[in-house]
Amino acid sequence: MKILILSARLPFPHDTGAKIRAFQLMKALVSRHQVTLLSFYGDRREEEYFPVFAKMGVRLATVYRERINRATGIKEVLAGLSSGMPFTVTKYQDHRMMAALTELLPDHDVVHCEHMHMAQYLLPGHEKITVLDAHNVEAQIAERLVPLETNPVKRALLSWNSGAMSRFEQRVSSNFDLVLAVSQQDCDCYRKRYGVANARVMENGVDLDFFHKASPDVVEQVKLVFVGLMGWMPNSDGVKYFVNEILGKIRQEFPDVSFDIVGKDPPEDVLALSATPGVRVTGTVDDVRPYVWDAQVYVVPLRFGGGTRLKILEAFAMHKPVVSTSLGCEGIECRQGSELLIADTPSEFADAVIRLLRDPTLRTDLGNRAARLVEEHYGWLSLGEKLLLYYDEVLDESSRGCSVFNKEEM
Repeated sequence: MKILILSARLPFPHDTGAKIRAFQLMKALVSRHQVTLLSFYGDRREEEYFPVFAKMGVRLATVYRERINRATGIKEVLAGLSSGMPFTVTKYQDHRMMAALTELLPDHDVVHCEHMHMAQYLLPGHEKITVLDAHNVEAQIAERLVPLETNPVKRALLSWNSGAMSRFEQRVSSNFDLVLAVSQQDCDCYRKRYGVANARVMENGVDLDFFHKASPDVVEQVKLVFVGLMGWMPNSDGVKYFVNEILGKIRQEFPDVSFDIVGKDPPEDVLALSATPGVRVTGTVDDVRPYVWDAQVYVVPLRFGGGTRLKILEAFAMHKPVVSTSLGCEGIECRQGSELLIADTPSEFADAVIRLLRDPTLRTDLGNRAARLVEEHYGWLSLGEKLLLYYDEVLDESSRGCSVFNKEEM
């Protein structure tokens, strides 16, 4: 089969969870099928990564769009308000992408769409098999952001956008023969909220060879760590919440505890956190593992977002004890007190971290059980096989002339 993957970003380098997922699933597909990747990119320096795809046997087609790497701004807001489209969808509107897709489409059997934002290009009327890797329920993320915004104008815009995203998501998801959700919760949401009968769970995973337990010579410090793309609002909100409302409570018991915020594109208000004693904002690093290995506790203080966090799976694979909000670990089959500690208020979160800092045996036990969980259920190799089975099912349905899902007009 010839598969055309439509992507909002080049899935390389692996500096975001979305890129990691897209790359690993593409790697599984190219092991059995012919794959073309059609992707936006927003920085000319990314052209040095083009040979990566040729080396793995993927044909690459690209559209350069500088605004892709910028935060959603007033231009996208105005375009959304005038068209009724979600702000983040208007950000990816480009006639050149439509032209490139139209040119490539006749030579392919399947179109695999990465992210809901790119689904706007799959207009009805073609006979191709279509697969959507949704990554998140985007409307759910938008809805969760609204109550956290204190500015009334911004809050009104966010509320309008969440409604627009819900309508858009429901409309376009009905055009796909297979919808992949990262968790059972997201899958249920697509089925019950949007009536998508053929939504299937395709979990996030972790590279078990790369993310592993620290070597014996690594000495842990009285340190906490968070890893994530700082340009993504749930992450930047989470670290600000942690420093402003939780860290001080921990320092009442452990005055010398430090906190590393690791990840690319920290905005100004996150960079400003480095003025807090003991807080380090690293920005982009070549390898996140050393920052995690020498920390005693990995924190995930997220207050909104969606999908599942690869950051937790990576911490689990490195045998690190994790404290997370309920939302932060949503969609992962982990249990409170078994593979991690869950806390949803500043006091509860601080108490959970303090408990781990005091108890090295508990840290070890949580870390070991978490590592067993990812080894059994979240390795990319086994997940790639699962994706190929899903493809076999939808291709079989197509060859027999029946569709699991009736395409409707957008």
